[in-house]
Formats: sequence, C-alpha cells, structure tokens
Amino acid sequence: MRLYKMELYKICSKKLFLFSVLASLAILLLFFWSFVIGAESTVNGVKYTGYQAVQMDREITEEFKGVITDQKVAQIVEKYGFPNGVSEDYNVFLYKNYLNNFVMHGFSDGYFHDWEDYHVGTCTYPVAETELGKAGAATGKTLLLEYSYGWQVFTEVLQTGCVIGMALIVLALAPVFSEESYINTRQILFTTKEGKTKDVIAKIAAGMTVAIGVYAVIVLLDFALVWCVFGLDGLNCFYSQVMEEWNFINDWNNYHSAAVDFMSDFIIYFMTACFLGMAETGAVSLYFSAHCKSSFQSVIATAMSILVPFLLFMLSDVRGIISVLCNISVPILLGIALMCFIPDIANKGYSFIAKTVCFTFPVAVGYLLRRRFLFYIALPIWLIMRSMYSDMVFWKSLFPWMQSAVFGFAAAVSVIFIVCSWKKYRCL
Repeated sequence: MRLYKMELYKICSKKLFLFSVLASLAILLLFFWSFVIGAESTVNGVKYTGYQAVQMDREITEEFKGVITDQKVAQIVEKYGFPNGVSEDYNVFLYKNYLNNFVMHGFSDGYFHDWEDYHVGTCTYPVAETELGKAGAATGKTLLLEYSYGWQVFTEVLQTGCVIGMALIVLALAPVFSEESYINTRQILFTTKEGKTKDVIAKIAAGMTVAIGVYAVIVLLDFALVWCVFGLDGLNCFYSQVMEEWNFINDWNNYHSAAVDFMSDFIIYFMTACFLGMAETGAVSLYFSAHCKSSFQSVIATAMSILVPFLLFMLSDVRGIISVLCNISVPILLGIALMCFIPDIANKGYSFIAKTVCFTFPVAVGYLLRRRFLFYIALPIWLIMRSMYSDMVFWKSLFPWMQSAVFGFAAAVSVIFIVCSWKKYRCL
C-alpha cells in the first residue's frame, strides 16, 4: 500500500497533470453550459432563453407527463400550436417549445430537414398510425412523454468528456515507466528489495486507478450537472425520442432496433462502453510507457495506436483492404504486445520464429472472424462513440451474444496489455 500511494502521488502531483485536469474540467463545464445558454422555448408568445427556457420546458411538460394518447397530442397542439418560421442561421424552427416540437416531429405532417426543405405541421395523426405508435404496439412497449432532453445532454457531455479524459490519461501515464528508462534509474530500482515485484505492480495499480478515477469524475460531474439543470426524467422513453433520431424509426425486424430501445438500455450500454474505453486507454498507455525510452515516444505511440485505425476506418471504403486492416487493428496490437513474452535467446532464428507466431496467431484469428465479430468497436475511441450503439443493436439481432462478446474482448485486451506492460518493463 505504501508503494501504491507513492506511485499514485507521483502521477497526480506533476504540474502537467494538475494543469491538464483543471483545463479539462473547464472545457467540460463550458461544453455543458453551451447546452444551457443555447436553450430556447416559446410559451404563449413569450420567448425564454437559457436556464429559464429549460425550466419552462420542464414545467409545461409536467402537465402532459405519462402515456401518450391522441387526446394529449390534440391538447398540446391546441394550447401551444406548431412551431413555425425557420432560422436560416441555425437551421431550426422558431417559436417552438419542448412539447410542440415533440408533437410536430412524431405525430404530425410537419418535418424539418434543412432550411430549404421543411414543412410546418398542419395536422396531427392518430398515435397508432405513427411510426412511434406502430413501434410501441409491435414491441409491446409503452410510449411515454417526459422531459428527456437531459439524457441527450448527458450523453453528449459524457462522450466529449471521455475524449478529453483519454488525452489526459495518455499524458498522465506516459511517464510511469518510460521516465525511469529516460533518466537511467530503472536498474537502480531493480536492485532494491521490492523493485522487480511490488513496485512494478504498484505502478500499474496507480496508473489504472488514475484512468478509472478520470472516468468516475467525468460521470459523476456529468450526472450532477444534468440532474441540477435538466433533471433525469426520460429513462423509459424510446431512444429515438430522446436523441431526436426520428428518421431512423422503421419496421425492419418488426421494429426491433436501436430506435425503439428504452433510453435506460442505451445509458447502461454507453456507460459500460465508456468505462471499458477509458480502462483500455490506461492499459495501452502503460504498455507503451514500458516499451518506450521517453515520455514523448510513449505519448506518440499510444496516440497512433488509438487514432490511426480510427482515422483509416473513417476514410476507407466499406469493403476495402484498409477497412479490413482497421477491423483487425486490435488483434494486430495484441500480436505486437504478445511478442514481449518471447525472450531474446542466442539463436536469433528461433527467437524470430517464436515472435512471428505470437504476432501472427491473433492477427489470423482476427482476419478469419472479421465478418462475424466487431473487433474495431473494441478500440477505445470507438467504445466512447454514441453512434456505435446502432451498429451494436443491429449485430445483436443477428448474433445475440455480440455485445457481451465485444465487452468481454475489450476487458480481456486491457488485461493483456497490463500483463504485457509488466512483462515488457521487467525484461527491458
């Protein structure tokens, strides 16, 4: 415990880490506040903005909260009308509030694609004839109306916070092992009683504590801010209602898709995925810290291992060779890491063959399973992306085990990189 506390203090006491934490918190708070100051609501001809608009939307929604019925839809239109007029600067309807905007998108003939392609609602449809109503009937789920905007903000802030947190983790953990190699004190450490055993483990434990701690702070701060300003209603609303992805509701697979999942299902998925993404970032950072001779090299190597597959995937053709490489990028990284278990022996040929086998095996498995397993989602940068939920739900409809397998694989990758960082540092 003494060594663990010392290593944790060593990481957290660095000025770069402290300034990075303060800067990250400031960015996160400003990003959250942008949702508050950007809020607008028009109620009975009076326009509200900022925090006052949020509170007004929450207040008017309380009156109609609960199961959505034709009567409620008609009452909302009678009381607040439809949004009308378009702002060319922001591509949104004017004179709207949470209720009439919700009714227009889900239960009327109105739509808004862009400021040159929109239609102001003129009539409402019976709930049973709308896509939401049909989806609810087909899946046996109750269609609810609640002020659920807070969960959209929560996921936006969590995603952005995890991107910032990943950068913070990489900067914080880069020196854990590489610093001692850079200043040539590693051999001195290994001559101490606890150097090769407990101290290395303490470094890893401290590094992963920082990674998980960064995630915990982001989640708790996000929850607190959203709860205080927007509230936490809407967990039992459909995903498409909260995220406003109305165009993705269709009857494919009898409406069993991400669009009609409860928001609670998505929140559980997203928080778990973000946790795994942050933990894996910490594990990969520790591995490259043990592998590299300086903190700068460690930062560059970690960033490239995370971002290059992501960027290539974004630019590649769906069926191209680059896409295949991106999907098996995690097995490629695993193959590189596993080579550290092969000791350098006098016979260089045998050593080369053994390392080639260690590298080739996970890559070959990844290539063979590339069409049946979502390896790329196990990358940290993909785990924290909200858009991956739709892909995951689609693949779950084909392979029910897919989500559990991807999460298990991501957790296993983190463990392997942690073990490899321990092995690599001891053998350097």
